[in-house]
Amino acid sequence: MARRPAWLEAARLLGIAAVVAVTSATSVAAVAVGSLGSSVQTVGIGVGGKPSTTGAEALRGAVDFVVVGSDTRQGQTAAAEGDPGTLNNDVTMLIHISADHQQMTAVSIPRDTIVELPACVDIDSGQTRPAVRAMFNEALARGGDQGGLRCVVAAVQSLTGVEAQFAGILKFDGVAAMSTAVGGVDVCVATPIHDHYVGLDLEPGIHPIEGQTASAFLRSRHGIGDGGDLGRISNQQVFLSALARKVLAPGGALSHPVKLYELARAALSNMILSDNLTSPDTMVSLALTLRGMDLSKVLFVQYPTLPDPADGNRLVVDEQPAQALTVALRTDAKTNLDDSPLGGGATKQSSDSAAPSEPSSAPSSAGPTEPTSPASGPTDATPGTSATSTALPSAITGQTAAEATCSRGSG
Repeated sequence: MARRPAWLEAARLLGIAAVVAVTSATSVAAVAVGSLGSSVQTVGIGVGGKPSTTGAEALRGAVDFVVVGSDTRQGQTAAAEGDPGTLNNDVTMLIHISADHQQMTAVSIPRDTIVELPACVDIDSGQTRPAVRAMFNEALARGGDQGGLRCVVAAVQSLTGVEAQFAGILKFDGVAAMSTAVGGVDVCVATPIHDHYVGLDLEPGIHPIEGQTASAFLRSRHGIGDGGDLGRISNQQVFLSALARKVLAPGGALSHPVKLYELARAALSNMILSDNLTSPDTMVSLALTLRGMDLSKVLFVQYPTLPDPADGNRLVVDEQPAQALTVALRTDAKTNLDDSPLGGGATKQSSDSAAPSEPSSAPSSAGPTEPTSPASGPTDATPGTSATSTALPSAITGQTAAEATCSRGSG
């Protein structure tokens, strides 16, 4: 019992980490690692050295980790489309926590982006297979059952120049389990969402979603925006920001030990982690890097792409804004989204939650919208941080965790 206050304090600080719980939950898992950690599947990602920390304190300096949502359904509940799925990195996010731990940037890399994938060792076959022109979501399958996560980390580094210290894969059913563990997530829908591929039908308004409905909401692409992967990314950002506000609210999930344990259990039972995340001290230290971070300093951005001239169903990197983004990540520069519009699958939420404001494709010049909830998370970030940050190029879409937004259906 002597350690409980420290664990609970660490857990309370996991609110920002819960923002990415849908695709990783690595930090959320820290609270129960003592009793559940032995059941976690781990793999090596080939990153040398040990985390810079001593005991249960925040990691020192900047932190980078890759989180993967895999669309494989092997060994899980039956897929809506009737097949076991494939081992693809259906969702890939590079998370960068600044060296002063005052900003977190979550970069979603579109799965349909055509890139050059580096040589990667397939642990099962022992072969290395570079690819000059491949879809980004092929990276996970290139390493086999044990080497796939390492291949995704390598692909992210090849694309961005950022080498992640940590990584994790969240299996398909993890979304359903964790959304249920927090008692559901209230999402705003601006226009009807109908996607028979995933069995999702939502009318305009606020919907508390959990379980398989939450999983379908995050997987939907045919029912969102223009029906493509870019719309799905912004739709996922709507969910993630709503999740962050939910868990940080007074009396929310992270203030209840039972709910917190259930959230950690849901995460751990549906995850594969890099093997340097098995230590309780490291798990807690990762969580503690988020202490005092304001939700307005948590940025969800989409890696900038353009339609592929050679294939209308694929994307290519939009080189100029991509360079600006990756330089900011590599140099640990503070950035904001003052010049950036929301993605095509999202729109701002009006003060009347039942009547979302009309979508706008124009970049906002007014900066991030203040949260409508009185509980916006920790606010003791260094004063004046926003005044010293640089706006990312307007070609980079996204939102902060403080913004209340709604999803846009494709109808």
